[in-house]
Amino acid sequence: MRRAWWFGGSLVAAVLVASMAVAWNDYRVRREAGARYLGALVDSHARQVGSRIDSFERALHGLANGLVALEGKWPDGAQVFMREQAARIVSGHPHILGLRVDQARPAFVPERPRLHGLYLDRPERDGDGRWVIPLAMPFEPAPGGSVMRWLRAELDVAAFATILQAHEVGEHGVASLLTTDAILIARSDSGTTHAGKDASHSPVFDEHAGRSRGFVETTGPLDGIERIVGYLRIDGRPLVATVGMTPEALHGGWRTFAFSLALGMALLAAAWLLGMAFLMRAARRESRMRRAIAAREHAVDHLRERVRDAEEQYRFLYRQHPLPALVYDLEDLTILEANEAAQLQFGYGPDAMAGFEAGDLLGEGSTEDVRRHMQAHPTSLGRRVWVLRRSDGSHFSGLVFARNLASFAGRPARLVLVVDVTDRERAEANLELLRRAVEAAEEGVFILGVPLAALVYCNLAFARLTGIDPDEQGPLRKASVDAIVDPQTRRLVLCAIARSREVQVEVRDRRDPADVRVLEVRMTPVLDGAGMATHFVGIVTDITVRKRAAEDAAYRARHDALTGLANRECLLEAINAAIASGGGAIIVCHLDLDRFQLVNDSLGHAIGDELLVSVARRLQAAAGAEACVARLGGDEFGVLLRDTSGEAAAARVEALRMAVAGNVRMQGTSLHVTPSLGYSIHPTDGLDATSLLRAASQAGVQAKRLGRNRSVAYRDDFESHAGERLLLVQELHLALARDEFELAFQLQFDADGRPRGLESLVRWRHPRRGLLGPGEFIEACEETGLVLPLGRWVLREAARHWELLDARGWGSLRMGVNISPLQFQEGLVDGVREVMRTFRLPGDRLELELTESVLLASPLEARSAMRTLTGLGASIAIDDFGTGYSSLAYLKDLPLQRLKIDQSFVRDLGRDPGNEAICAAILQMAQGMEIKVVAEGIETWQQHAWLRERGCDEFQGYLLARPLPFEEVLCRLGTRTGWTGVAEGATGLP
Repeated sequence: MRRAWWFGGSLVAAVLVASMAVAWNDYRVRREAGARYLGALVDSHARQVGSRIDSFERALHGLANGLVALEGKWPDGAQVFMREQAARIVSGHPHILGLRVDQARPAFVPERPRLHGLYLDRPERDGDGRWVIPLAMPFEPAPGGSVMRWLRAELDVAAFATILQAHEVGEHGVASLLTTDAILIARSDSGTTHAGKDASHSPVFDEHAGRSRGFVETTGPLDGIERIVGYLRIDGRPLVATVGMTPEALHGGWRTFAFSLALGMALLAAAWLLGMAFLMRAARRESRMRRAIAAREHAVDHLRERVRDAEEQYRFLYRQHPLPALVYDLEDLTILEANEAAQLQFGYGPDAMAGFEAGDLLGEGSTEDVRRHMQAHPTSLGRRVWVLRRSDGSHFSGLVFARNLASFAGRPARLVLVVDVTDRERAEANLELLRRAVEAAEEGVFILGVPLAALVYCNLAFARLTGIDPDEQGPLRKASVDAIVDPQTRRLVLCAIARSREVQVEVRDRRDPADVRVLEVRMTPVLDGAGMATHFVGIVTDITVRKRAAEDAAYRARHDALTGLANRECLLEAINAAIASGGGAIIVCHLDLDRFQLVNDSLGHAIGDELLVSVARRLQAAAGAEACVARLGGDEFGVLLRDTSGEAAAARVEALRMAVAGNVRMQGTSLHVTPSLGYSIHPTDGLDATSLLRAASQAGVQAKRLGRNRSVAYRDDFESHAGERLLLVQELHLALARDEFELAFQLQFDADGRPRGLESLVRWRHPRRGLLGPGEFIEACEETGLVLPLGRWVLREAARHWELLDARGWGSLRMGVNISPLQFQEGLVDGVREVMRTFRLPGDRLELELTESVLLASPLEARSAMRTLTGLGASIAIDDFGTGYSSLAYLKDLPLQRLKIDQSFVRDLGRDPGNEAICAAILQMAQGMEIKVVAEGIETWQQHAWLRERGCDEFQGYLLARPLPFEEVLCRLGTRTGWTGVAEGATGLP
């Protein structure tokens, strides 16, 4: 009995120890897997947050570079570029708020900031109550300035909430983003609700003070939940990403497993104790009468109990084994039993796998494949990885351990354990793919060992680019860094290796002296867990083409592509250099070819380009080797002359102009070239290159005004005229934006004095000069293109006022609108269609007044557009008829409704027989063609009577009605029933 106690106790203790070992091993495996999963989540969050901030930095960097580049070439367009690019950045990154440029350095940026570096401040609330992170990026000062500027913006911290919520962190799991000084930015469970909360009490920051990443166990102050927290500082940013998961989520039900194991052991011990008690009682009852028999029976019973207990224990261990375990019938390969882990792995319920053939669980292959493998390897310890299929049809890779059993339930059987190695297979496949990708790369890839700088690995591209044979010295070659870089860069590379820092250098490959190549070598340290570099990974790139392209681009940036002359920037640099060096008078010339556009229009741009090249060669020959000749654009040239010989400036400049003037023969065509040349002299006309070239340009404009083909010296009064013109154009832009224009309306009457229409006339309510007529500003509008938006505004306003007339009962009156030639060519049809649809104008109520120049510029296009306009319901009138170079032949083919006789012919009626003959001819011609005639500028009753007697249809002028504001026109018209005549108190016309 004592032996039974000892043996049974030892066996129970052994089973208990084995169970504890199984439980501990399971706990360790689950803990390590949870730690890896937690670390992967933290890495993923950190990468995504870092990537998001990097994308913001790249967008702001691109904006700063574009703004600086544009300010140097086109300052007026810089603000437009800033607005457009800022809108484009905000549309691509909606969480960026308040993008702007500031001059003052933000308080949170160090005194010596990194240029184009993105700096982040602690989170704060903005005016709308949102939590934002202030951003700042320094960039270059404005042209002529010395103070660094700042791109400023605020980043809505909600941008990070979606990143933190992207991964599964289990029940009660939390992903967070904090600043390095322990300020909470966002959480996956509450978004930005707790943003700004101080988290310095967290063990994360006790740990974080010394390491950039790690794991801590802590209890959340907000919800009191115990979690295991992984943290990682985001590289290059003052941010820390954390992910916290409960131990239950990480350890995956270990406590349940341990409890089940403990319960089984308790039951086993209880059963053993109960059996031992039973044996003791039986022994005592039979000890006196049948001691020998009882002893043998007791021994047999004890042996059977041990066997039964052992079988139960082994079956329990089999069923509870953490690895999937299967027992096959050795003959027909059907499954006899599968443990719980196998059921979970393959996705089947309890006892559902019994009776399956081995081939039913294969994703690839058949039962016969299993049989052949079993026959070849009766004991298979991880010899083969099988593709296995789950119940849902998904596949996984399983490493199989198998051996034959003598008997299982009375039959020969085979025990199989399956280890899921899908992740390992995938990792190996990815590693192989990476290896092939590196070998196939066009760039050279190499790895150096530290500290000897021995070449550990290189691909074929590296060998091709550097000339090092990868097989020459075996897998661990002793080739030093000397074989990779040239002597000029060796010291820099060795210093970077010694300090474990990244390095980038350019190397000249002079193996072929006839074709020297430029190689870019970039090396990055590979750090171990302690932060020490163990290897360097390097990339070698052939940048020869890129370098040559950059050099070519640099040349083209300073020279004209057509003529090979210097460009404007190069000329300005030469002028400034000449001023700085002193040593004689400096003359700056601006030369422009007269009527060069005619050459392009008549002979084509090829001839024009050839002419420009010829002029460039003449200028270079005439200016001499000491001069700088540049093409400024189009047919404009600039010349820098150094008057070191004492020759008079005017004579030398005139000689330069005469060298260009004359006949030039181009492809069988003789062209007579005349230039207009303006020049300025330093320091009389300017102290720097910009002012001298501007003065020469203004003098060149004056040369054209004086008749072209001449040279003119700059005078101070040129500046005032140009300034007044520029000021007028700027004020016109502001006037359009501020709605300073208004319309006046002049009534038109028939022969009986009844109103038939109005002509809308634009006026400018200038804030300083008062009300201005079109003669003060229309010419400037036409030269700058402002006549287009102004014309569209006049057309719409005239249609709107007609709608008001219609509401007062005067909808039968026509509304006349003057159309400029540019407006007629640029979208007039669409504009007329829109206003007629918007204000519901009936046919013939909108009259478009065109000048003869519109018709003569392009008769065929004009005729087509006019027919489209009349098809829309608009009527067409020819304004100022007779003042242009009219051809009467086109009148019969045009859809005209009216001719307006210019007031210059009407003014001298009764005194000038010539004007009377012109007016009579116009009236007679129009009557023959059934076209109505309106006489403009009626100032006397004598003029009115003369025209009325000869059949003029309508009259317009100060005699009948002056141009008036719309309200006064309405007052004069009154109602249809209250109209009495053309003038106050008039009863009729003479």
